[in-house]
Amino acid sequence: MKAKRGVICPLVVLAALLAVVAVMAQWDTARAAGQFRVTNTFEVHNAEHGAQCDNAVDDDNDGSINDGCPNAGPVNPVVGKAELVCDDDVDDDADTKVNDGCPAKGPTAAGDHGDVIGRLAIPTGDYMYAKMTITFSPAEFTASGDIPVGAWVADIYAESTLGLLNGPCTTALTIDFNMFNATLDKSKTVTFTDSSADLDGNGLADGVDKYPDYLDGVFPGLTPAMRLFGVAGVAGTPVTMNILYFEPGTPLLGLTPDASLGVASVSVLNNPNAMLAPNSITDNCTPMSAITTNYGYSWDNPNTAADESGKVFMTNPTTPGDYKFTMYAFNRADADGDGIESYKDTCPFDVNEGDPLVRGDGDTDKDGIDNACDPTPDEDTNNGDHDADMYVNRGDLCVLVDNYDQKDTDNDDIGDACDTVGAGGIGLGPDKRDGELLEVYLPSTVKLTGAAAAPTPTTVAPAVTPTTVAPAVTPTTVAPAVTPTTVPAVTPKPTPTVAPAVTPKPTPTVAPKPTTVAPASPVPPTGGGGLLRSDGGFPAWAMYFIAVAVALMVGSIGMAATVAWRRRQ
Repeated sequence: MKAKRGVICPLVVLAALLAVVAVMAQWDTARAAGQFRVTNTFEVHNAEHGAQCDNAVDDDNDGSINDGCPNAGPVNPVVGKAELVCDDDVDDDADTKVNDGCPAKGPTAAGDHGDVIGRLAIPTGDYMYAKMTITFSPAEFTASGDIPVGAWVADIYAESTLGLLNGPCTTALTIDFNMFNATLDKSKTVTFTDSSADLDGNGLADGVDKYPDYLDGVFPGLTPAMRLFGVAGVAGTPVTMNILYFEPGTPLLGLTPDASLGVASVSVLNNPNAMLAPNSITDNCTPMSAITTNYGYSWDNPNTAADESGKVFMTNPTTPGDYKFTMYAFNRADADGDGIESYKDTCPFDVNEGDPLVRGDGDTDKDGIDNACDPTPDEDTNNGDHDADMYVNRGDLCVLVDNYDQKDTDNDDIGDACDTVGAGGIGLGPDKRDGELLEVYLPSTVKLTGAAAAPTPTTVAPAVTPTTVAPAVTPTTVAPAVTPTTVPAVTPKPTPTVAPAVTPKPTPTVAPKPTTVAPASPVPPTGGGGLLRSDGGFPAWAMYFIAVAVALMVGSIGMAATVAWRRRQ
């Protein structure tokens, strides 16, 4: 019996030490919260279409024999996905021609009609970016103003992480947007709900040949110089994407950019001003990445009777040199600074006890509400919809207050019904964003070589119609859906068909591949939760000192008690 008792106090000391270590680990996690490490780069490569397919030569001059058409084989991968399978010297499209899968990876020159490619990435655990981003492209890159409405001119391929059906945000999903040249005629409008449908049966989503009326609410008093529109399906829900292009220096979203940055393009996912609708997507998280490609030549839209292929869409600057693209983005709000954005934090004004990415962590009843603010932590009331307003807890902007309209005036992802002054001791109210704003400008430089090569009779491209050059455009990057609708999506089949070529395409000179310059490092974010938040409190070294002191004190008391007990035996 004595032997057993002799072990008790040392075990108590060990438990106390482990508890202190756990607290220190929690502080350390809080210190690491609040990061927004976005990267974004641009590239320009040679575009290849039409008769350049199926010729079993190195069309893109990158040293690998390929047939120039990874999208023409029986497997028919979506245009744009070829960028993900480069330089492997295999028959990626299964059409019996060995190819490297990247016809758009060849060198491009000044004056060519190159594909402009943007690549965005945010690492695991970082804040997601806000609902809209702005990308600026050099004015010297131009887009044709003579592209038919409905022509297929761009693609967006994204890999995202979603939370579905009130579950943790851990579901990896890929999203493809085929982007079509869309009308600017505001005399023909369409609602957000109908924009993803083809109610007139002409093969185009109504958001292509009609102007979405909600865009005037996002950009009051403005008409873009050009617009692209696409629809993708996410977990059975159609998601719409508009990309709008504006003249240099146009004030946008509260920002007045320097005109020297170039043409601004803004990606608009669904209707950012619309009331959320109950749906299967309840969270949108990192990691995420996206590749956006604006094509040098248009592709045919296979859903229409007309052939829209082979029209010049993008034209490189005519002067060789370095050209800078810039992306502007900011993070989604985190009201309590615990590293969990408010839109996926069911306790936005209380530092969470658990990790919302782990089902049941800090959530005893597994209803999606962290124990830090769950009034019934041992009971899942109303089957995952605590306030019974038809929105499950993880997809509700006010988890504990009935707010069926999901109104969010300040766009901080906390509904007005619960966005009160002094909430949790930190609330700023429904008219002022709660949470630190982390803004980043991400420059990326593209190098163009000398003038384009003269046409050759052996390599023929699709028909090219002379066009009028409009203001510059650049691809933008996207996030997955935040406000999906419930109407059927219209998604074109991925195999573009190209009309017989009648005009030779310039053969690019064999030049060094274009290079990109890594974007500048974002401004180091500050933040964290509890005493280690950036707005004051004890410094981290002080907290560790206190923790160690407490551990030593508890250990000393325990050992003294053990010695005293043994002396009494």
